[in-house]
Amino acid sequence: MIRMVVVLILTLASQVAAYAQVSSSGRTSIQQKVVVSYFRDVLDGRKIGLLDELFAPDCVIYRPEGTVKGVAGIRGVVQRNIAAYSQFETQVHDIFESGDRVAVRITHRAMGAGEFRSRIGVYDIKGKPVTWDAIAIFRLLNGKIAEQWVSRDELGILLSFGGLKPNTDMR
Repeated sequence: MIRMVVVLILTLASQVAAYAQVSSSGRTSIQQKVVVSYFRDVLDGRKIGLLDELFAPDCVIYRPEGTVKGVAGIRGVVQRNIAAYSQFETQVHDIFESGDRVAVRITHRAMGAGEFRSRIGVYDIKGKPVTWDAIAIFRLLNGKIAEQWVSRDELGILLSFGGLKPNTDMR
């Protein structure tokens, strides 16, 4: 019982800390709130209905596996994410803003529920923990995400769930 309470407290603390990063001035801008809402509410919280509020209708998302256009395109990405992971959590380590751009350094932690599709193959990740780091840059226009550039550690993803085995002989 005590162990469960400690785990619950640590889990809640990590979730609060995951979104505690703000700009160096100590204030979170409206643009930063839009970006954090995308991670917290849409990806982590699975609230797909918020996409129309957060993304411009003609948005363009540049992802490692290809370019996604429009809210319908990003909706498809989120739906595939929900199918691939039974649990999903984003930790925002850093968030910076300059003009119409917001950049974030994040870590995603998930529990596999389906398949992970990468540029080099498709992998069964059911029941496997998956973790990766990423950097994303957002351009906002009129309070909505107009463009996003994503760079993620795909090798780290493959190593995290055992899709690739690390070289243990580093002589």
